[in-house]
Amino acid sequence: MQAKHPRGFSLVELMVVTTVIGILALLAVPGVLAAAQRAEATAAANDIRVFTNAIEFYSTAEGGYPPQMTYREMPESIEGYLPGTWKDGTYNWFYVNTSDYIYLYVYNLGFTPEQAVRIDSIIDDGNIGSGRIRMAFNGSGLMHIFESKR
Repeated sequence: MQAKHPRGFSLVELMVVTTVIGILALLAVPGVLAAAQRAEATAAANDIRVFTNAIEFYSTAEGGYPPQMTYREMPESIEGYLPGTWKDGTYNWFYVNTSDYIYLYVYNLGFTPEQAVRIDSIIDDGNIGSGRIRMAFNGSGLMHIFESKR
């Protein structure tokens, strides 16, 4: 008489495999979310860098920063350099040129403080309270300071 070989898996084996897969998934989810946040912050930092570079190029070519600028009205040399995200409302921003400061304020980014620090470390010095990139107005956005006349 031949011994019967059970077909399929026992309930205990299935429970062990399911538990192991669940634990592995729990370990992977935070890493995937953190990577997505880092990628989002890096993309925003690069977009901000492109915009600030365009303003700096304008300043070098024209001998000064633009007196005023909105997403609808900006100098041609800056507008031609920028991708559509800065002109179509993807980013909320305004540019300020006063007797005291010249800065670009990008707001409603919806970033965590860690993402803001990552943006600062990509563009500037990694300290959100110093350098050219600063956290603005209770964490509502980021400011890139071109010139402080104080």
